[in-house]
Amino acid sequence: MDVPGPYLTLIALLVVGLLGLVLRWSFAGERRDYGMLREVAKVPSQRAAAVVTSRLRAEGIRVTTVRSPDGESLRIMVFPADERRAIDALLEE
Repeated sequence: MDVPGPYLTLIALLVVGLLGLVLRWSFAGERRDYGMLREVAKVPSQRAAAVVTSRLRAEGIRVTTVRSPDGESLRIMVFPADERRAIDALLEE
């Protein structure tokens, strides 16, 4: 089957456009996490975030602090492999 060159270009552009629409639709929802990171705590201030992150780092857990979507609090984020350990460390007294 011989398809003229201009039609092949048109088909390729349509496929790329369709893939773009599908990807835009699939990622259009609200993002709760940054990539692979998972939220283990939400704190009201920078000082509270420093306390939580220092406790987690003392346990050998890699931790990141990001501003929450509401702009008033901070989210404490860890990798999925460390999520259970982080929660356990924060629940210890």
